[in-house]
Amino acid sequence: MTYVRAFDHTSRVLENNPMGDPHIRRVHVYLPPDYSERRREPYPVVFMLAGWGGRGSAYLADPGAFAQSLPDRLDRLIAERHLPACIVVFPDGSTRLGASQYVNSPANGNHMDYLCDELVDWVDARFHTHKSRDYRGVIGHSSGGFGALVCGMLRPDRFSAITSSAGDSWYEFLYTHSIPKTVEALKAAGGVSSFVEKFLASPNPLGLLGPSAVVAMLNLSMASCFTPNLQVPVLMGDLWFDTESGELLREPWQRMLAWDPVRMVDRHVAELRSLRWIHLEAGTEDEYGLQLGHRQIAQKLAGHGISYAFDEYPGKHSGHHHRMPMRIERMVKRLLAG
Repeated sequence: MTYVRAFDHTSRVLENNPMGDPHIRRVHVYLPPDYSERRREPYPVVFMLAGWGGRGSAYLADPGAFAQSLPDRLDRLIAERHLPACIVVFPDGSTRLGASQYVNSPANGNHMDYLCDELVDWVDARFHTHKSRDYRGVIGHSSGGFGALVCGMLRPDRFSAITSSAGDSWYEFLYTHSIPKTVEALKAAGGVSSFVEKFLASPNPLGLLGPSAVVAMLNLSMASCFTPNLQVPVLMGDLWFDTESGELLREPWQRMLAWDPVRMVDRHVAELRSLRWIHLEAGTEDEYGLQLGHRQIAQKLAGHGISYAFDEYPGKHSGHHHRMPMRIERMVKRLLAG
């Protein structure tokens, strides 16, 4: 029987953040059938990170009449003994402008500390876990995939396994190819402030304002994550392009590039080598070129002699959720393999 519990978790590190985002966050936790505190073996734990504009609970959405939900599929895999019993945690890493990218930022708050320290400790205190990074992994898609990658590189003390599904990477393309659409969207709205105001006032901006507005907001929101500057109104970050001409601005662009996982690999070889499991996935028709970003990450890992698994599948950036149980299964088996 599917058992998903929802909790309100109070964060100390997110309290009083400049964006005014809530520091009390809803956390959903999947517990396997027959979960027991008296079980001889503790349970491995997987954290599931959502993409831009989403929360972890999005993975739990009702898929409709003709498909099973993720918890139901996990129940079935455990019952059929394909998946070892495990705990899966679905955090909320969202912000006012869309996403925290799961990094520490003076604008958004310390979301990496929230995930890696507060939530990890909270889960270990409340549930029957191994309380060890050796039995703990993190999986994400898109911005969540980026979160998994940077957790592996910056916080291997907390996670020993990572899976990035189309995680943000290859910034030379990802954060430049949509600059023309962003510039035009800002011009049509009358500037950054009026654009953001209109976007946030919409009852359903992702569905009503069109793809150009969504891409523009995604670009703007990265400033508060990667180029924070509390003196900049609304965004609390420096844009890496000129809003009139689209020209790249050298200093903030270099700050952006420093967060590209393709470039980060070379700075975190020892940390990546310490991981038990590195899994990269992407669709071969990803609209953001993230299959190429992952190929570049794979080349860097191979060059350093770091073991990894890499899968590409027919498909675009969305429509990947049917693969999530497989990603969890492979990770959990690797965690338990020692």
